[in-house]
Amino acid sequence: MRLSNVVCLICCVLLTSCASLPENYPRTASWKLDTSDSALAAAFESDLAAHPGQSGAYPLSNGIEALAARVAMARAAEKTLDVQYYIWHGDESGRLLLKELLDAADRGVRVRLLLDDLGVGLKNDNTFLLLDAHPNLSVALFNPIALRNARTRGLLTDAGRLNNRMHNKSMTADNTLTVVGGRNIGNEYFALNKDFNFVDLDVLAAGAVSADVTESFDLYWNSQASIPIHAFHREGATQVQHEQAREKLEADVRNESAPYYAAMQGTPFIRDLGSSDLEFFWGQITALHDAPEKSLGDDESVRLLRQLGDSLGQAGSEVLIISPYFVPGEPGTQKLIDMVRRGVRVRIATNSLAATDVPAVHAGYKKYRLELLEGGVELFEMMPALSAGQDAIDKFSFTGSSAASLHAKTFVIDNQQTFIGSMNLDPRSVTINTEIGLLIDNTELAKLIVGYLEQAYRSVFYTVKLEPKDRAKPEGTNHLTWIEFRNGEEIRYHQEPRTSFWQRFKVNLISLLPIESQL
Repeated sequence: MRLSNVVCLICCVLLTSCASLPENYPRTASWKLDTSDSALAAAFESDLAAHPGQSGAYPLSNGIEALAARVAMARAAEKTLDVQYYIWHGDESGRLLLKELLDAADRGVRVRLLLDDLGVGLKNDNTFLLLDAHPNLSVALFNPIALRNARTRGLLTDAGRLNNRMHNKSMTADNTLTVVGGRNIGNEYFALNKDFNFVDLDVLAAGAVSADVTESFDLYWNSQASIPIHAFHREGATQVQHEQAREKLEADVRNESAPYYAAMQGTPFIRDLGSSDLEFFWGQITALHDAPEKSLGDDESVRLLRQLGDSLGQAGSEVLIISPYFVPGEPGTQKLIDMVRRGVRVRIATNSLAATDVPAVHAGYKKYRLELLEGGVELFEMMPALSAGQDAIDKFSFTGSSAASLHAKTFVIDNQQTFIGSMNLDPRSVTINTEIGLLIDNTELAKLIVGYLEQAYRSVFYTVKLEPKDRAKPEGTNHLTWIEFRNGEEIRYHQEPRTSFWQRFKVNLISLLPIESQL
């Protein structure tokens, strides 16, 4: 049989096996509840009265604190927990948090768990289907694969729709406390992986902005792209199956999570979620988010970048951008250079090739590196943690693993406004995936975040500059130079540091492909 005929036959098999999304399944709209009489609302009543019209923000740069905050919120909730994530791993931290959600549901808390279907990536739906059997816990999948038992085939036959993902990351308790930021749910996001961890940042926020995040969640939960997991499984899960799954989950958590719970005892969250123990930064906080219709290709739903872009465009003195996946494109590159020309200091912190977990994105970034440097933009690339002096930036939780990669998505404008959220500065975040973040107006917080990075510049990041290879002949052609500060000395590299020829070759090859819009 000729090759062309074989290809046609395979395509026909794939297309004819394509399943459609479920229709005519029972579904009830679900919206924000009144939680004004909850204990959490009472705990923050005096603080909110002392800061009228404002919300409080507490940065979660330490991984174990970030996990503890989520556990404490689940335990403190009395009426509602709204949980929305792109990735939820079935590892120790994932199981621990699932148990906390189940415990909350047992107390009568309405728990809504919305997951991006590709991000979860389980072989089957059993785990979350069994959770969904709880009368107070509902699980929905955002933009799901229709073919549940053959996910790869389902993805291939509906790739256009499934390319758009829900990248949002938030957890909100009783419309009073919310965590928003860069972390997904998995050991590597909480500094619990022995081999590899992400350097990340969330913000715990209290006050009116939490209710705004709930309203954002409502839009996603009730959108046509969100489908209850039970719609794919009309037979559902029996009470016996639910109880068996619950017993196994509790046994797993009991056997494996003791050291994690012990570590969390040292945080202020487990002791007391009231603001008396936490140094909140108070100010105007705005929840920025894309509309769920962005996942359906609706250009008018691209809200977050427009709102954040207005603030960036008004910068008068300084902009710091922390983006692990940074592909500015020609328009973005020009805007950053234009900022420099009008006197704004622009600093970019991203991953080096040695630290990134997505080399294809680095291939997109490297095309703009030279132009950015020539335009006066300052570039800093994170080292792999093995070479970085892990104790130098304890705030960002390097300890616990031999390798790390930057994952925080943060923008600081004029040492006044700070954006902490899920959005990278790359084409996928800008135009394809949905995103969320908080824009916080507080000088002290902005300076704290800048301080985190300034402590790290000399020990955790390479400084990237244009310098002549022979510094004794400054009139020579400038080349890219990576500067590492080690034991008081400056070490210079003239190619991507700590990478192999094969790594560099693959990235150079990828950079030739017309895939930038998907990065």
